[in-house]
Amino acid sequence: MRTFARTAAVTALCLAVAASPAAAATWAVTPTPGGDLSRLNGVAATSATGAWAVGSAYDFTLGAERTLVERWNGTSWSRVASPNGSQLYNRLYAVDAASAADAWAVGFVETAHGVNGGGDGPKKAAAWHWNGTAWSIGDLPGAAGTPSVTGVDALSAADAWAVGSYYDPVAPARGEVYTAHWNGAAWTRVAAPAPGDYLNEVTSVSGTSGADVWAVGEWRDQGKGQVYHPLALHWDGAAWNSVAAPDPAGGTGGALRAVKAISPTDVWAVGYRDYRTPVAFHYDGTAWREVALPAPGGTGNTILYGLAATAADHVWAVGYTSSGAVTPESLVLRWDGAAWRSELAPPSDLGSTLLGAAAVGGSVLAVGYRNVLSGGTTTNRTYGLRGLN
Repeated sequence: MRTFARTAAVTALCLAVAASPAAAATWAVTPTPGGDLSRLNGVAATSATGAWAVGSAYDFTLGAERTLVERWNGTSWSRVASPNGSQLYNRLYAVDAASAADAWAVGFVETAHGVNGGGDGPKKAAAWHWNGTAWSIGDLPGAAGTPSVTGVDALSAADAWAVGSYYDPVAPARGEVYTAHWNGAAWTRVAAPAPGDYLNEVTSVSGTSGADVWAVGEWRDQGKGQVYHPLALHWDGAAWNSVAAPDPAGGTGGALRAVKAISPTDVWAVGYRDYRTPVAFHYDGTAWREVALPAPGGTGNTILYGLAATAADHVWAVGYTSSGAVTPESLVLRWDGAAWRSELAPPSDLGSTLLGAAAVGGSVLAVGYRNVLSGGTTTNRTYGLRGLN
């Protein structure tokens, strides 16, 4: 462990771009619409007064999750009408916007009841589009198995990516990477590398141009303890290519859950190892390297799910940490150009988790869910934080 700490510290110093640490953001809760059994999974911002957050909210009359879309006006969140593709479960995982009048969200539509109910029926991948006036819904191109599409990046009105994974039952059956591209008129499936013979999946996508896009996730081989490894794919304008990402030090494999491309030589990815310890990786235009994070402490789990950035020394990672406590608490980390440091997030009574983040100007928005007591039982409700720096 001491060797890893020294190596990571040297890496962090090599990445320094500022002579002194930037000031930490000041975080406060921003009330978000959403009743019992609701959450926000992703957020995107086009300006300090324009942002979108997406997720799901349970409809107790229908007995199913419905799409949840909220809009930020610089002061508060309000719910915006969003379509559903069926009377069953519909869920949004991620959102991104090319402009105030052009945004995409991705998720799934349940097409038939499952054996046990509760959203376990067959599903299809779908994309929702905002045209400046209203949200509409359309299918994403299919795959051999039901795709789970969890990431989206809108580079322009004629250039967007949706990513995820699907199960391919054709021998050798395995999980496969799913990517689809929007060219301004239609979505098209695009082939991507799959290094694992058991599982391959990407969960997040971010690019700086049509010839510089990253998608990250994990891959595994059959057997051998099914150790999972970071997966990093790069789109060069013509094809997806696998770029080596090392396993995190001090553990047995690791997975990446979010990526943020600031420039072609400045890309961050975060996730976890051993399902309990957070990790961060940086790409400098040549290779991916692990960068040290503050020790989470305690015996609980600490996982990072979201990333946001406005500059090389203004990068935020969000997730949760339990640190031995009964309930998780929101976690915010900040790369200040020299090192990752913890920022103080407001505590919640029964715990909370942040799943996505977006930054623009001097404002950072983070969303997820919090735990509350309702009717004598614990349930999830939407949760939002705003950081100012």
